[in-house]
Amino acid sequence: MQQLIKHGDVIKDRVFLGGHPPVTMSGTLVAGRQYLAGEVLGQVTADKKLKMLAPGASDGTQTAMAILAGDVDATASDEPCVIVVHAEAISEGLIWPEGITALQKTAAAEQLQAVGIYVK
Repeated sequence: MQQLIKHGDVIKDRVFLGGHPPVTMSGTLVAGRQYLAGEVLGQVTADKKLKMLAPGASDGTQTAMAILAGDVDATASDEPCVIVVHAEAISEGLIWPEGITALQKTAAAEQLQAVGIYVK
């Protein structure tokens, strides 16, 4: 999948999936923000809703489990979404949480591989 990202006055492509056909499913994003295609997601254990991976959390979102397939505005309420659950992903095109360490990113890539998403 490809997402157009605007940087200043320049629009560039951000590719986050490779050539292997992706498998997608539906999910629900937690309200409170806008989400961008390519974000690495975790799942809240209590309600199974999704939000950005949070390596320091203890609510389930500390474990990477999917990639968001398209932009979603969940600013005002929980919103349905499409997630990638099996694919070849390109690390440089994924949106990782701000401040993620190299060790945390490696662990998240291993978690994604365990569910069928192979990060290169």
